[in-house]
Amino acid sequence: MQNASVRPMGIGRLLDRSFQLYRKHFIVLTFIMLILYGPFYLLQHLLTFQETAVTSGSFIEQIRNGGSLQDMFGPNSAFLQNDPALRDEGYLWKMLVFVLVLILIMFLGLMPASIASVVHLVKANFDGEETPGLGQLLKKSFTRFWPMAGSTFLFGLIMFGFYMGIAVIMIVFAIIFAVGGSFSSSVGGFGGGALAFTIVFFAILGLGALFTFAYFMIRWSYYLPYVALGEESIGIGRSWRLSRKSFWRLFGMYIVLSIILYLFLAVVQIVIAAIFGLGLGAQLLQSLISILVMSLWFLPYVVSFFDQRVRNEGLGLESMIDSTISDASAHYMPIDLDKKNEL
Repeated sequence: MQNASVRPMGIGRLLDRSFQLYRKHFIVLTFIMLILYGPFYLLQHLLTFQETAVTSGSFIEQIRNGGSLQDMFGPNSAFLQNDPALRDEGYLWKMLVFVLVLILIMFLGLMPASIASVVHLVKANFDGEETPGLGQLLKKSFTRFWPMAGSTFLFGLIMFGFYMGIAVIMIVFAIIFAVGGSFSSSVGGFGGGALAFTIVFFAILGLGALFTFAYFMIRWSYYLPYVALGEESIGIGRSWRLSRKSFWRLFGMYIVLSIILYLFLAVVQIVIAAIFGLGLGAQLLQSLISILVMSLWFLPYVVSFFDQRVRNEGLGLESMIDSTISDASAHYMPIDLDKKNEL
């Protein structure tokens, strides 16, 4: 039965509904993220872990031993050691494996599968159905694996091309200003005012490029739920149509969500570093906490997807009409013609 409370939501209600679902299904969501991302983070740390981090104790321990701020944050601290690639000949190969293999697996496999599991979980709540179990959600998340991987690859390719186009434009403007500045300097006409104008211009250009990239990324990013539900094979065009009236609301939602989660994770990272230092155990603990909150990145995305379908595609309207008709039929009492004639 369709959830009768379905209605369009603002930024606050989108986030509130997402956090409610997170609390309600915390165990299932946590196990899904652990199963999918646990091995990834473990391999990541085994490949990229720096041995120098083991020798650096926690900040509390260093303070207890008389360490100064210069020792903890100075040029000789664990934070600013020389590039580990200079100390470990195999480090470069480890990084290549991480970038070319693990990142690709995460982007094309783990991320689509985890989002698909959240899509099916939220859909069950949206429809008022019983929430699938852990095994069912994992099975459903991989049912459309290849279409999801292919559409994600296409989305990444489009966004990479878009990013490179913006980068080329920035480089062209930089060359123009550099040539113009050199010419002005040679004739004595390039002063502080021109330099300030150049800085302001590139700041505005950079912000505009960042906003443009965010605009197209948000407009195209809602392809995956369509593919996970089997309604589209790619879904990028449909995502564009779905989000045509919702960009500012979605943009605001992601800004608020990013501030909340990044601040939380930053505080957690500082606390862990202060207590446990920078060793492998501390890094694994940070990754575990990141996994615990990872579904909070996906839930607002999925909840806003269904919200946009309610707004733009009338999702839920047909079922609500059918429910209204059924209720009206149940209260309708047919007249017995024989009894009417007797009267």
